[in-house]
Amino acid sequence: MSRVLKIGSRKSALAKLQTYLVLDALRKKFPDLPVELFFREASGDQDLQTPLWKMGTRGVFTQDLTKELVDGRVDVVVHSWKDLDLDGHPGTTILGVLNRADQRDVLLWKKSSLDLFSPTELKIQTSSPRREYNLGKFLPKLLPSRYKTSALIFTPVRGNIQTRIRKWMESDSDGLVLAKAALDRLLSEDFPEASLLEYQEIRNFLNEALDTSSFQILPLSLNPSAPAQGAIAAEVRSDDLWSLNILKSFNDSKSVAAVEEERGILRSYGGGCHQKIGVSVLERPYGRVLYRRGISDSGEVLDLERQFSETPAPAARALSDCYPVPGEAVKQKRVPLDSENGYVLAVDGQEDRILSSENLARLDWLVTRGNAFPQLDPSLKHEGLVWTSGLKTWFQLAERDVWVSGSLDALGEDELPQDKLFGKPVHFVKCTHVGSTEIASGLERVLTYQVRPLEEHPDLSAKTHFFWMSASQFDRALSLYPQIRDRNHACGPGITFSHIRKVLGESARLSVFIHYESWLQSLGLKEFEGTKLGNQTEKNPTEFPA
Repeated sequence: MSRVLKIGSRKSALAKLQTYLVLDALRKKFPDLPVELFFREASGDQDLQTPLWKMGTRGVFTQDLTKELVDGRVDVVVHSWKDLDLDGHPGTTILGVLNRADQRDVLLWKKSSLDLFSPTELKIQTSSPRREYNLGKFLPKLLPSRYKTSALIFTPVRGNIQTRIRKWMESDSDGLVLAKAALDRLLSEDFPEASLLEYQEIRNFLNEALDTSSFQILPLSLNPSAPAQGAIAAEVRSDDLWSLNILKSFNDSKSVAAVEEERGILRSYGGGCHQKIGVSVLERPYGRVLYRRGISDSGEVLDLERQFSETPAPAARALSDCYPVPGEAVKQKRVPLDSENGYVLAVDGQEDRILSSENLARLDWLVTRGNAFPQLDPSLKHEGLVWTSGLKTWFQLAERDVWVSGSLDALGEDELPQDKLFGKPVHFVKCTHVGSTEIASGLERVLTYQVRPLEEHPDLSAKTHFFWMSASQFDRALSLYPQIRDRNHACGPGITFSHIRKVLGESARLSVFIHYESWLQSLGLKEFEGTKLGNQTEKNPTEFPA
């Protein structure tokens, strides 16, 4: 008989579930491998009153299990990687296993609180100094304008996901902030032990809580996660080559690289649960994106958003070679379409039918800009979700008192939730302008406004560097000035990139930037040094090289 692989973890439902995910992967890859599971309570699970950052001990959720490993009672310990001490432990090795889940935080909000207008204060439960600091800076811009004069009050809450949700529901607090990965995993039925009564009851409880809640999935560009949030780690004794080789076969190298970079950045500021610092690294086909927000122990404000592009744009020789520079884009008037008889629905690039306001109100909307927001009969209540392509649109809709549930965060339509979100089916239609149907997209489109140029198109014949805000803008310019085809082009990720690549071909000089401002900075011109990147000013731009 082969050696038995002994795996330990915390005994919370989420910790066990993560262990079951690892066990399922082991069963599929090594079907004859005997495995035993051991679950125990960690010291951090016993005190549910003291905020973590006050407990004074690192690794309060992991140190007891690490001792079991070092003493030889288990061969592997499965952890939430974000709980692990940044300094590691002598004699053990950490391996990243399985794919990383969603890194973002989610804000749950009682639907009963949505009926409040201009309350004196809004109470939000979280025990994370990082979340409290960053949310305090940006959340007023994401919440509907009915809360514009309300003060944000943060109150501590401890316990597992179910306990925190129960405490929140029984309190007078409006909101609760959680890791989205935890909710996603507990709501999932995609693991063999999902049929156990414990997980059935948890899913029922969570679904009941979500039915009485609205939510906002908070953008990483404003609210970077705790380093390693959503990642699962396996801790193994460094001299146990047999166990190490087994677990290494589940290593996700990209997730590991991102997590190690995040943890390295936090370590440079001292680490610890008391830190008010969020760090997130995203790996995308067009490059790596780094977000870092918060404030250090020394009082240094950290506002960094950097993109390391796989296709960097060449520097420009002069400002006169570039289009558009700030204020230069063609002025346009965006005219809302009459919605009295419904909106045109376009499918696969063709106008399909008229969509009634009643039907539109049942769908989930991806809103490309503030002007694209549909005008429904005031007697109708929108039952679906509202998503935005970027934060500017989110801010605009919030000013109009609209509850927005999430954003693509300028990262492209591949970031849109697919099929289900928190266990509920989603069906997004893209609210956009007349003429956009000529651009290929996987989404049905609702045409809510039209665009009318208010001036002649500028002469682009001598320009060498371009940033295109949309595919239709590119098409119009190329039709007027075909000589620009072989010059330097840039745009955001998503369907604009896909369209321009299709038109120009694989050999075209085409770069991806998640913000227009980051393209400006890439041009290497003194005029744009210090230009704001997105909604924040980039500081220390060469501190973390690619």
